[in-house]
Amino acid sequence: MSKPVLQDIFSFSGRRNRKSYILFSLLMVVVTIVLSGITAGVATATAGLGLILLLLFVPLVVATWAVGSQRCRDFGWTGWAILITIIPGIGLLFAIAILFVPGTQGDNRYGPDPLGNAAGNTPQAA
Repeated sequence: MSKPVLQDIFSFSGRRNRKSYILFSLLMVVVTIVLSGITAGVATATAGLGLILLLLFVPLVVATWAVGSQRCRDFGWTGWAILITIIPGIGLLFAIAILFVPGTQGDNRYGPDPLGNAAGNTPQAA
């Protein structure tokens, strides 16, 4: 079972599987586009409202980094590895790669398998 998309989005611990990470990433793209559009539309009209919308981006950044660190832990890396994404060029490749790298089956040092699979066992079709 995949972790619900919005579960633990501000937690820098635990693991997150690919499906949950991809869905969260798509949600963040949509939210960012909407907030960017609103910000662009009101930034020239009302500086105060533009500042409020800009402040809404802060929790989005924190959540994105937290979920990214969970994703790194799913394949056995430290959560700090998400900082690779701030390196121009390499960061984009890394961000794309973690969408596709399978997680460690079974428990790893960062927690239980988010899919609930025991080590070496693959899920059976019902």
